[in-house]
Amino acid sequence: MTENRDYHPRGLLRYPTYAFGKLHKAIHTDVDTPLREHWVLTYLEESGDITQQEMANALSIDRSEVVRLIDSLEKAGLVTRTRDADDRRKYRLTITASGRKLREEVSAQVDAATDVVLRRLTPAERATLHRLSLKALGYDLDEL
Repeated sequence: MTENRDYHPRGLLRYPTYAFGKLHKAIHTDVDTPLREHWVLTYLEESGDITQQEMANALSIDRSEVVRLIDSLEKAGLVTRTRDADDRRKYRLTITASGRKLREEVSAQVDAATDVVLRRLTPAERATLHRLSLKALGYDLDEL
């Protein structure tokens, strides 16, 4: 990962969200699969059989974007989409064996890229950054 450090947008660096965006972009650069696809596969593996709407709500992604993501993942054989037996208007999503394998590979890439991006932080600082990020998002840290 190379970055031009000749210019420092000081007006933007004072915003944590800008810094988080730069961290996200740096990690994304080193990972082969789009991170949103990784999020979808990870959530599906955790949650099992869910609807597209549940996916959109859980990941705070617009429904139309979820449809595009699932179209791509389904075409690649990573996800199956079937009509909901109780409500034919809905689709249920399930991760495939290939999807599980890719999720595992991408998780390793994300972990490695995160290690590179956060290499200047001690393990304690990384844990604090993670904890404070989750707290800022409103998560109950005792439940995680």
